[in-house]
Amino acid sequence: MTNYEFEHSVVGPASVEAVWALWSDVGRWVEWDEGVESVTLSGPFATGSRGEMVIKGQGAIPFELTSVEEGVGFVDETSVEGALLRFSHRVEQVAEGVRVTHSVVIEGPAAAFLGPVVTADLPDAVEALVKLAS
Repeated sequence: MTNYEFEHSVVGPASVEAVWALWSDVGRWVEWDEGVESVTLSGPFATGSRGEMVIKGQGAIPFELTSVEEGVGFVDETSVEGALLRFSHRVEQVAEGVRVTHSVVIEGPAAAFLGPVVTADLPDAVEALVKLAS
């Protein structure tokens, strides 16, 4: 099976609580991820909840929160034709404030094609998240 992996971290003067507040309020994802038009979640921000993300120019994509650890991070998964996309989000306190890390693992025959497309704006999104949380 083809895999694609990408990870990006940003350190900034924010708090873990501020980052978590932005993550756990999915309606606010549009404030830090320019590629997202809207996000909805059916249920609480907890493992097993499902939602829908509308990507600009691509339409709606369903996702599931497969792991949520409050104040630490979460993982969401999306299945599309030819690939499973797993997005991991972690936050940790460091001397300068926080380190926020977003990583993506894509499995399946479409991984090599989707990887660069899906992760192209990820560094900008993580930078914007940390700035908004500061």
